[in-house]
Amino acid sequence: MSFFYIFQRRQTQNRQEKAALHAQYQQEILQSQLEIQNQTLQHISGELHDNIGQLLSVARLQLNMLEDEETATPAQIREVNDVIDKTIHELRALSKSLDGDFVKDFGLMESLSHELQRIRATSKYQTEIITEGEPYRLEGQKEIVLFRVVQEILNNTLKHAAAKNIKVTLQYEPTQFSLTVQDDGKGFDYEKLRNREMTESGAGLRNIKRRTELIGGNCQLESTLGIGTKIRLQLPVVS
Repeated sequence: MSFFYIFQRRQTQNRQEKAALHAQYQQEILQSQLEIQNQTLQHISGELHDNIGQLLSVARLQLNMLEDEETATPAQIREVNDVIDKTIHELRALSKSLDGDFVKDFGLMESLSHELQRIRATSKYQTEIITEGEPYRLEGQKEIVLFRVVQEILNNTLKHAAAKNIKVTLQYEPTQFSLTVQDDGKGFDYEKLRNREMTESGAGLRNIKRRTELIGGNCQLESTLGIGTKIRLQLPVVS
């Protein structure tokens, strides 16, 4: 068997392996997009029901009260207008939160700041965003994927953590970008949770780790019962 033949066969094998890896990567990206779309629809449903639906119900109740009265005072009209204004603001905030172009146009840091501001506006949580180092943009679709990952982390926090404070820290280093989401909630037993079947609640954390790995990063999680949870995402920076 000639050296040239062996070389050609190895080249062919390498191309096939690269093609298989690329196909697997594309399949994982597609699966991730489908999961994100499903979560986005669930997120919209929850926001419409819990926030906007409640505001519109209050506005309708106030308008019904005004109909029962012969005259409406300026204060009563202002109160209804305030509720409607708040509803419009909630709708605009929700649309920005779900718009991938918002992340593309304004960047990860501003998008996350907007997301935390929206959570803080519920008056149920205190939120904080901290930046360390000189901010820069990440290449390709990484910022959008990271934003969706953080949205999923925040959604899990709001649903399960019973936290009062949420802090997001962005660390910009020359060769590495780090993003940490930390809460002071009830925490959980991570080792116990990670051993559950994919059909149970542990699947959410596995999805977060897998999506981070899809863009070349890694995910580290620390959680202590009664103290809270910290999730750290790290990505190498391509110069």
